[in-house]
Amino acid sequence: MSKESEKSCPTRNHNIHHQIKEISDSLRPHLVRLHECPSDKCGDAALYTSIIQKLDVINHQVTNHDCHCAMQNAVAHLEKAVDLTRNSALNEEILWQLQEVMALLFKIQNLPI
Repeated sequence: MSKESEKSCPTRNHNIHHQIKEISDSLRPHLVRLHECPSDKCGDAALYTSIIQKLDVINHQVTNHDCHCAMQNAVAHLEKAVDLTRNSALNEEILWQLQEVMALLFKIQNLPI
């Protein structure tokens, strides 16, 4: 690979990808709990808020436009999950939002940062 093509290839920041994976791993057991009791009301606004804060920090470290957009969308879904939880929504409604977040986190893990 020539020096020019090395410069034009998008880089992968493994530290950021690792942080995204940790966020996904922390959210996954919660999704399982929500899925097991779809008609209950046991959302975790504190968890969603902490993930929003982590994504905000990470978002300042990325340069890829697609990553920025995906993170903004993930934050929007998490904010909706916070609102639903505070309004005592059913787990089923919160779960839908969090599944969208997981899909976006997966997308981010596979994009160059």
